[in-house]
Amino acid sequence: MKTIRFRDISAREFLKFAGFALSIVLVVFFIAYYVAQPMPPDTIIMTTGIEGLSYMKFGERYKEILARSKVHLKLLDSSGSVENYNRLKDKKVTVDVGFVQGGTGSVRDAPNLLSLGSIAYSPIWVFYTGNRTFDDFSQLKGKKIAIGPVGSGLRRMSLELLKTAGAAGPPTVVVDLRAERAYEALMDGRINVMITIGPTDNNFIHKLLINPRVKLMSLSQAEAYTRLMPGLYHVTLPRGVINVAKRLPSSDIHLVAPTTNLIVRDTMHPALMYLLLDAASDIHGTSGWVTKSGEFPAPMAQDFPLSDQAERFYKTGRPLLLDFLPFWVAVLLDRMFRVLLPVFVVVFPLMRILPWFYSWRSRSKMRRLYGELKFLEIEIARQGRHDPADYAARLDRIENAARKITVPENFYGELYTLREHIILVRRELLQESEHEASPNDDPA
Repeated sequence: MKTIRFRDISAREFLKFAGFALSIVLVVFFIAYYVAQPMPPDTIIMTTGIEGLSYMKFGERYKEILARSKVHLKLLDSSGSVENYNRLKDKKVTVDVGFVQGGTGSVRDAPNLLSLGSIAYSPIWVFYTGNRTFDDFSQLKGKKIAIGPVGSGLRRMSLELLKTAGAAGPPTVVVDLRAERAYEALMDGRINVMITIGPTDNNFIHKLLINPRVKLMSLSQAEAYTRLMPGLYHVTLPRGVINVAKRLPSSDIHLVAPTTNLIVRDTMHPALMYLLLDAASDIHGTSGWVTKSGEFPAPMAQDFPLSDQAERFYKTGRPLLLDFLPFWVAVLLDRMFRVLLPVFVVVFPLMRILPWFYSWRSRSKMRRLYGELKFLEIEIARQGRHDPADYAARLDRIENAARKITVPENFYGELYTLREHIILVRRELLQESEHEASPNDDPA
């Protein structure tokens, strides 16, 4: 079978097909354009924590890193994890991302939230004064304890721990104080115990750790609490990690800690999720007093499902484009790829099918005339009365139609073969006409 090349196609036929193909391409392009992710916004809002404490400081570091990629991070202060969670799940509140402690919420109550993973342990620190040494929450029964402000994850976690240890309720007295106020009350003797939470690089916690008047409780049953409260992890503050020369602390301190998780709404642009994960690696990937280098961020047990972007990040790292190009350039190229790939998928087969389509269309013109010619030939050959004038007119029409057919050079042979066959049928018609016009010879 003869093959057609692009140069064999007439300009008129090519323009016809190109117009049809262009209409398909435009439809595919606009569908892909609107289905593909739009460009990400250049501003996102993060709900953090109390001014001067760990969550707010984390937020300031994220803001600094995202600014390098021309993304503005607006920080909102809050009372802590619980308020952050309530803001994120409330669609009426304008916020995109926040820090939420493990165990604060669930996907059942907030199906619109996704996790980017755990970013740090947040140890629960129990500081107290006096001569007696405590090693369990059950020993705090009857004490006056500062458990954190209303709306904080610390307050919720403190009450759960005291309840689990049987130390909640009278005669125990709990007061809702922020960290600085609780420290002042502890130093003044107005409370016996203060419970606080935060990473080990928190300056406020460091001040408590080096204060000779204050003791830190080491939990002898830390592992048991992690079994009874699955959102907790057993972490150890190693001997001498604060000051090796002074052997501070003088022994390993056993603590329990929930994880702090980076939670986003499911409407966040995927590119911004990768940007936040990159920042999390820079901020939380180093070693600390209770963590090893590279331990965070991590896809630890989560209250909310990991986003698809987070899953890919932990398995294969960030997208390749972000390794070589600025953030906005990488995002633009990624979107162009998402839009143009469907177009290419449509255009490439169309370009391959064009020669075949043109061949089929060229042959179909001749096949139609061949069909009419064959039908006419059958009629001429039938026995019975003939109408030579009608046959001649039909044959003329077929011949005129054949002369008007335009085909590529490769099909000239087939076109001339058709015209030869028309001539052959015309000869048959003449022979039949002459035969009918001649007299019949009767035998003598």
